[in-house]
Amino acid sequence: MGLGETLKSARIESGITLEHIEDETKIRRLYLEAIENENFGILPPKVYAVGFVKRYARFLGLDENQLVEEFKQSAYGDQHQEEEIVQVTKKSLNIPVKNILAGLLFLLIVLWVGNYMVGFFSKAVEDNKTADPESGIVIQEPENNSPTEVEENAGAVENKPESAVVSVKARSDCWLQAIVDGEKVFEAVLPAGQEKTLEGKISVYIKVGNAGGVDIIYNGEPIEPLGRTGEVKDKEFAVSDKTG
Repeated sequence: MGLGETLKSARIESGITLEHIEDETKIRRLYLEAIENENFGILPPKVYAVGFVKRYARFLGLDENQLVEEFKQSAYGDQHQEEEIVQVTKKSLNIPVKNILAGLLFLLIVLWVGNYMVGFFSKAVEDNKTADPESGIVIQEPENNSPTEVEENAGAVENKPESAVVSVKARSDCWLQAIVDGEKVFEAVLPAGQEKTLEGKISVYIKVGNAGGVDIIYNGEPIEPLGRTGEVKDKEFAVSDKTG
């Protein structure tokens, strides 16, 4: 019996409806049905999806750890196995050995960077010097930065955004989930005519249940629709994605 069938059978045997579980666990019915039908593609990011399965199993009085492992294997497969191998490898390392290796690596990087910078500045000094053939005096030539280059460099610094600002305006009712800098800040239906503005220092992740029914503005500029009407789509807006 699969994960979804196990949860669904336990729920039906207990005479509990999805609406009741939604009210008690605060997990949307959309996600509860997706878990029972093993339609994992519409679930939110892994950390939230695992939490939903754990909470659902705990509410039904089932072995939450076992069901979470079954979910990870079913939903993520080889990716989950690779994560377990990495975790086991990290745990097997002795802390002093890790510290020694990290120190050696840091020392090698410092030595390499130091040699590189010495060579770089030495070459720069030589390139900017000319000798007067009559007096034998060495003259230091200033860097020739044109006004245009200075203005362009200043403009590049000024135009670099310090945050990601995403505005979502609903033209029709649309379910919206928003995660700002790794923390979920909104998950509800955005009624037609209403707008939700989100600002993140690192990134803003959104997932919409009606991609064709919303207008999205990123840092003051409208972007193309994420999908068609009725489609479930998501997108992450990172500060580093937009420069200027």
